[in-house]
Amino acid sequence: MAAPADLAEVHAALGPDQALVAFVASAGSLVAMVTTDSTAAVRRICGREELDSTLGGLHADLDMAGSELPAPFAGPVRRQLASRLDRLDDLLVAPIADLVGDRRLVLTPSGVLAGVPWGLLPSWHGRPVTVSRSATSWLAGHASPLRLGSAGFVAGPRVARAAGEVKAAAETWEAAEVLVGEAASASAVSELAGRVDVLHVSAHGRHSAENPLFSGLELVDGPWFGYDIDQLAAIPEVVLLSACEVGRSEVRFGEELVGMTTAWLHAGARCVIASAAAVNDGIAHDVLVAVHRGLGAGQDPATALAAALPAVSEESAPAPFVCFC
Repeated sequence: MAAPADLAEVHAALGPDQALVAFVASAGSLVAMVTTDSTAAVRRICGREELDSTLGGLHADLDMAGSELPAPFAGPVRRQLASRLDRLDDLLVAPIADLVGDRRLVLTPSGVLAGVPWGLLPSWHGRPVTVSRSATSWLAGHASPLRLGSAGFVAGPRVARAAGEVKAAAETWEAAEVLVGEAASASAVSELAGRVDVLHVSAHGRHSAENPLFSGLELVDGPWFGYDIDQLAAIPEVVLLSACEVGRSEVRFGEELVGMTTAWLHAGARCVIASAAAVNDGIAHDVLVAVHRGLGAGQDPATALAAALPAVSEESAPAPFVCFC
């Protein structure tokens, strides 16, 4: 296990256009430590009662706004989500806006903030945001460039636009391999995952709160669980999960987050792009195809995702994807 990073190491690793924000929650309050390449400051954000009240309906709002809604219902539901995101923006972003400026962000949030779709907060929309387990893990991944030489794509069953999504995204790569229909079995996906740098899976997902390592993706011959990742011959550098809920994690002792996203990261993936809530098939298609175009153009995952995320509006479902590293 790597020794915890000290402040001097974080200063040295951050570029002049970057800031690392560590949100730390206690029983009574939330504080943030904002570090740049030359400064560090600690600021109280809010009390826990106010935070918990604002977060309370977030997942329900995201899930409902991501549904296929009749026009008369879509507007009010998405306005409710936009209102909650505005309140979260005021609560979490405004108190540190002067410290952060317009820098790219690395966030290390406490478990209570694990499901926040940071790229949908109005003040940070369009800004590259990376969510990391700790400053130490971010530094370890920051030390070497990503390998982005090969890509594999998987379409699970019963997702209306899965095949179209992975085929469209694969066209942005040279000689990408695509598994659809009966070819997308658990064994074939495991074999593919063990030999590509970028893995994209479009499939129904499920988050298991009882045992998050049983969170999984539905493939043609059954579920592919978080614990199956440990059996892979090698781990992709970047994983994109176009599935509902598998970006969620459960907090365990010491605020360790466990779930499929974190299982990938613990296994050695450098970056996972996943949704923290239910995601609409159509918006997932559009956003993730755009992310692959960005990766193909040489952008890092956080930058590619930031450029692809649409703002929350009444006209379209939200895209609560987060770049975890």
